[in-house]
Amino acid sequence: MINLLYKTFLRPLVLLCGILFLGNIAFAQEVPSTEHKNFFMSQDKSLTIYPMPASTVAYIRIAPALRNVVDKVEIVNIIGRKVTEQSIIDKSTTEVVFSDLGNIPKGMYMVIARDKSGRIVQSAKLILNEN
Repeated sequence: MINLLYKTFLRPLVLLCGILFLGNIAFAQEVPSTEHKNFFMSQDKSLTIYPMPASTVAYIRIAPALRNVVDKVEIVNIIGRKVTEQSIIDKSTTEVVFSDLGNIPKGMYMVIARDKSGRIVQSAKLILNEN
């Protein structure tokens, strides 16, 4: 019975986990060295969110290295659905203010900065508490 269980369920599961683990190691070691990536690696590329935790208003400070690249900032829930977003019109913008967070349920969210192609440039965690 145990041998049948091993051959039917456990062995394929162990093999699949091993493949996924080794694939992640190989993927993590591949680092493309483009001029665009090196520029960001040499400078601060963070999003600073305050206050943390937020209740009705959240301020997102964009690092100088990201200001010319970021096209919009989104807040998404834990399953990836967009809750709100703001487009960046002025590339010298240092902060984005989300002042309409009072109607959003408390919990953990992600703040995602995207470029004009829609690619994620940077992300950070946002925690919302009740008012």
